[in-house]
Amino acid sequence: MPRTEMAPLTDVLASMFEQAAQGRIVQHTVARGLHLKVVVRESGRRELLLWRNASRLPSRTECDVVARDAGFVEPVFKAWLCEGVDGFHLRDRADWQHLCTHDWGETVFLSGRQEGGTSRTCNRCRTTASTWHKKRAKASTFLYNDHEISEAVYLAATVAGPMPSTLDQETRAALIAEMTGQPTTVQDRLALRGEVCGLCRHGEPEWDGMVACTLGWEAHDNVWRELPRKQWQAVQMGHPGVPLPLLTPNCRCMAVGGRWLPRKVAA
Repeated sequence: MPRTEMAPLTDVLASMFEQAAQGRIVQHTVARGLHLKVVVRESGRRELLLWRNASRLPSRTECDVVARDAGFVEPVFKAWLCEGVDGFHLRDRADWQHLCTHDWGETVFLSGRQEGGTSRTCNRCRTTASTWHKKRAKASTFLYNDHEISEAVYLAATVAGPMPSTLDQETRAALIAEMTGQPTTVQDRLALRGEVCGLCRHGEPEWDGMVACTLGWEAHDNVWRELPRKQWQAVQMGHPGVPLPLLTPNCRCMAVGGRWLPRKVAA
């Protein structure tokens, strides 16, 4: 997806998410026949589907570009059945509900043969924010925890942005308590809403309090691996000897294909 298509894509996605926030599922087709569908969950989490009607998948570059222009700070994508064809489900691993009001340390200046930039680290949550500019380029690259994001998201997230998903639970809970001024425990921080396997109609009680998802491993762990020359190969991630995914009752259900149907919303 060339650079000339990036600016309007940011506006298109912003408009789509604005409409989706009103409870609608919004679909749009952009350059090169790439179909986009967005939804905003009750929790405020934004999700996105992308696919083509032709017999080829969106490329890794296209996934990265869409994630960046959608404002996803830590994007993850996996194989998904979209309108009857193979595509990808894109979500943000970052927690936008509990933001860190960053306390930036000293700015470090970076220099290379073809590019230069700056980097800084938050003293609270250890988030890193960097900017890079190639000597012959007209635009800068903005990185948040080593993920490329748009300039608008960078400016907002560097004031108050998500903590790294790799931050341990105790440290995260302590930071939330510090910023909100209210006692917060690890259990409070990990309370899940909605997509909980223990509430899924496909979940069945198993031994030792675990929940087995009857949709099977294919629905949970089907991923794609990129091969040379932009080829893709399906990879099955099931565990030998375990016929169905075994999950704790509070584990997020990762079933794909739009087959998630909860009984109720978790508290």
